[in-house]
Amino acid sequence: MTTRSTRWRLRFRRWMAPAAAVVLLFTGTIVTWAVQRVTPADAQFLEPASRAGIGSAAIAHRLATAGAPVHRVGSSAAALSGATGDATLLVTAPGYVQPAHLGRLLGTHRYGRVVLVAPSPAVLDEQRLPARRTGSRWTTGVADAGCAGVPSAGPAAVRGDTYTATAPGAHRCYAGGVLQLPASGGPQVVLVGAADVFRNDRIGEHRNAALAAALLGTRPVVWLSLHRPEPVEQAPLPPAPTISPDRPHPTATGPTFQPPSATVGPDSGSGAGGDSSAGGDPPNPLWSALPPWVWAIVVQLLVAAVLFAAWRARRLGGPVSEPLPVLVPSTETVLGRARLYRRSNARAAAAAALRAGTLRRLRAGVGDAAEATGTEALATASGWPIERVESVLYGPAPERDDELRALAADLAELRRVLDPHDGSTRQETGRAGHR
Repeated sequence: MTTRSTRWRLRFRRWMAPAAAVVLLFTGTIVTWAVQRVTPADAQFLEPASRAGIGSAAIAHRLATAGAPVHRVGSSAAALSGATGDATLLVTAPGYVQPAHLGRLLGTHRYGRVVLVAPSPAVLDEQRLPARRTGSRWTTGVADAGCAGVPSAGPAAVRGDTYTATAPGAHRCYAGGVLQLPASGGPQVVLVGAADVFRNDRIGEHRNAALAAALLGTRPVVWLSLHRPEPVEQAPLPPAPTISPDRPHPTATGPTFQPPSATVGPDSGSGAGGDSSAGGDPPNPLWSALPPWVWAIVVQLLVAAVLFAAWRARRLGGPVSEPLPVLVPSTETVLGRARLYRRSNARAAAAAALRAGTLRRLRAGVGDAAEATGTEALATASGWPIERVESVLYGPAPERDDELRALAADLAELRRVLDPHDGSTRQETGRAGHR
């Protein structure tokens, strides 16, 4: 029982370090993902005037340059009052809008198109939209358009949440990353599975800028930006404006976005780094100069190096021979070493030790001249065939336990034949047979 428990402890210690390394790697990955994950609660998230990496100053400047002014609003009431009938409404955080207010925005002709960024299944159910979410990825994937409903802009990083329609007439694009729902008594609703196409630090990748411009179109854009859920106690919503088909649409009354003074190209993704504060370019430290995944890899490499150092610290060097502090019986030493050989399946080392001991004893009993003459002299003195002597003393290492026991018996018999006065021969022969 003691031997079995000792084996289990040794096996546990042997597997504990790799298992701990795997657990720590997964934990570090999850923690890094949680720290680097961007949510609408961030004050810079998809802000049209923000030049931070998660802001949207680049696409806002592109739209303004193309003649599509951007009106940033901070509440659903302002979005309703700023409607022009042919404008596009971009909702950066659909889950933060009051369900009743969002339903009113989606159910009237106040906007020609409403773009919802990564709406949750709860939002889809509350608004009874003919769509459902089919998947959600940790990192945004790249896909081709693969449809005719949305103007093809080439491959874009928009596969975060993926959607599918539950009613006919919808256009599913970018492997479910963009879903254009059919217009039925209201504006055209487009579901976008990821915010990457609108972000400054992603706008220059792939064809994200072209897709963002195609989604928002050339009409005026009302940018509904929320960073916390709207309170329930809100002022009554304004009545829906009457839009006559024979007169121009009213002008939006929301605050008009002015492009930042810094030069930001229409297709540029250089808005990463810095913040939206005025007064010159902000400093660009190393932390924001490199993408987040670089720091995640550096942290994981450091953790792996620490684990490797801790694993190697178990052995500070080769074994050093020291005198024993107490006298140990020879039988215990032999049995302990034999158990170590057996536990590690070191049959080759055990065979080499037995052969070296046999040759040492033969030199002491028969003389150095016997070894000097080679196996022929040993075969002549023992009466064994020379092939058997060579196989016993210099043959291949045994591969099984029974072969090792047979070799030990042959070596003991060879010593007995060559040196009958060796008193340990009979005792070791008995041990070999017992093992």
